[in-house]
Amino acid sequence: MAKRTKAILACLLLVIASGCGDRVNVEDTTMPLVYAFDMTEDHQLMMYQASPNFSKESEKMFQVYGSKVHTNRQGREVFNSTSPGIISPGKLQVLMFSERMLKKQGLMPYLDVIYRDPKNTGTMRIVAVKDSISSVMNSEFTDKPILPLYLTEVIDVGKKYNNTVFTTAQDAHILLFDKGITPAISEIKKEEKGLVVTGSALLNKQGEYVMSLSRRESALLLMLQKKAKMPVVFTVRMPRLSFKKPNVLQDTKGTDYITVNVSDIGHKISVEHKDDRFFFDMKMKCTVVLSERTFDVDMKKEQERLVAVITDQLEKELNGLIKKVQARKLDPFGFGWKARAQQYQYWKKVENNWPKAFSKATVTVTPTVEILTYGVVE
Repeated sequence: MAKRTKAILACLLLVIASGCGDRVNVEDTTMPLVYAFDMTEDHQLMMYQASPNFSKESEKMFQVYGSKVHTNRQGREVFNSTSPGIISPGKLQVLMFSERMLKKQGLMPYLDVIYRDPKNTGTMRIVAVKDSISSVMNSEFTDKPILPLYLTEVIDVGKKYNNTVFTTAQDAHILLFDKGITPAISEIKKEEKGLVVTGSALLNKQGEYVMSLSRRESALLLMLQKKAKMPVVFTVRMPRLSFKKPNVLQDTKGTDYITVNVSDIGHKISVEHKDDRFFFDMKMKCTVVLSERTFDVDMKKEQERLVAVITDQLEKELNGLIKKVQARKLDPFGFGWKARAQQYQYWKKVENNWPKAFSKATVTVTPTVEILTYGVVE
């Protein structure tokens, strides 16, 4: 009898705790997927929210709200007061910041509330926008998905093809507070026919915008970070070389090019410290597959000379990028991590101002290239 009573009580508890009592229909909710931030001409924060519209009666597929506010949290309260449905937090996909704003104020004041709210997963993408935020948020491309979905797709595709770095809110927290690296985030702009990934935006330790990298430079950055998605496409402009054969069908008018797909990358870094400077020596082994050439050449006979051309160009661009970034006192590569691991006693002396110390460092990247295959065409 006691067992039967317990079973009945258990069933009653299950019915009561079934979780259906607070059910909310999706058409009665507002689900913010994008928050965007800009600075007005009078230096006031302008915040935007984009969310899909689930109402069957509405013609527009998504809603955009904008308001002048003082903080991120205040902006959310303003949007809550105008929302047609119950706010469903924790679904944010993208946080966008105009470069105009990032030049005046860093990221952290606007990320603080994101980190404190346990309903946020920290996986939302952090993006810099070259144009004004309003031009992006008020876009209505008739041949594209709704804006929140379109934004995530553009950034994810850019990540897949190494056109930009990929930084989530959680990544940004590490990059802002870890002393051995400076932040880099995705960068986009609006063009007439759609949104375009332009490369990456580099920030200082305060989260302020400093400089931009092109899509090609972003791929090189990812290679140095060991975060590149394989294959990395690398096109080299060929100099005038005697071993190229004349071939009317293959030679383009003017300059010839060769394209390789980097299918594997290996790193080996050694760090030394002398004369109050760090010295980084990186050996990078690249395995490549030939995917295109616009000239004729005896590949078996001239392989070494062809590899030398590709290696020379890769070395020039990798070292050139590092020097360019060093001049702006940034280290998005993470060389500070290597200095901390291999030369800790010297790292401790400069850890609070690592970007400045890195700007004085000598970095040498020496790639070696091995052509795995030439493709299926002889």
